[in-house]
Amino acid sequence: MGNKKRLFYKSQTVGIIWVSVSLIIIVAIGIFSSHRKDTAGQNDTVGTENIKILTSKEDSAYHQRYKTRSHRDIAAHRNRHDLRTDSTMYGNQTPAVRRQPLVVELNNADTTTLQLLHGIGPAYARRIVRYRERLGGFIDVGQLLEVYGFTPELLAHIAPSLTLDTSSIRRIDINSIGLKQLIQHPYIEYYQARDIVNLRNRGVRFSSADDLRAVPSMADSTLARLLPYLSFDSCR
Repeated sequence: MGNKKRLFYKSQTVGIIWVSVSLIIIVAIGIFSSHRKDTAGQNDTVGTENIKILTSKEDSAYHQRYKTRSHRDIAAHRNRHDLRTDSTMYGNQTPAVRRQPLVVELNNADTTTLQLLHGIGPAYARRIVRYRERLGGFIDVGQLLEVYGFTPELLAHIAPSLTLDTSSIRRIDINSIGLKQLIQHPYIEYYQARDIVNLRNRGVRFSSADDLRAVPSMADSTLARLLPYLSFDSCR
């Protein structure tokens, strides 16, 4: 009877031990799980805080760049405004320099200079120079209308920028010039040049415009246009 009591007591002790061990394991597992959750929560909090810090830094850098750029743009705008401001508003500023009007001397300008005139391109410039060479020079800006393609509107546009030096007019000696050279002048037709040469071959010498009226084909209007380009020196 006494042995049975001891055996029961021993088995009961073993059960209590297993129950205790089981409880200890369960508690340990619970503590470990709780610790992992807390650690994960702390990591998430730290990660969130790090993201907030990085975002704050990026926002700060962006705003700093924007602020710097804004100040720079404002300064540039003020500089442009200052440049546009009338110089008379400030006594210590130099008055604005006015551009001098363009002036072109028609009888000596080359093609490059002629193209400085608004509306005169390379083609017009070449035509003007070629016609000026044939003519001997311009005595009036209105003669530009005799240049091929020139219009009254274009002449009116550039006329205020033109001057004339008539001292450079090249004259032809009517008593010695040959037939081929004579017909090169824009104001002399072939039959007029032929009549002049025929009269010279007969011994006629031209000493004035009145003598040229003896030329059968020479009209008074043609003579008036031609006279500034004639020289009678060889007959004097």
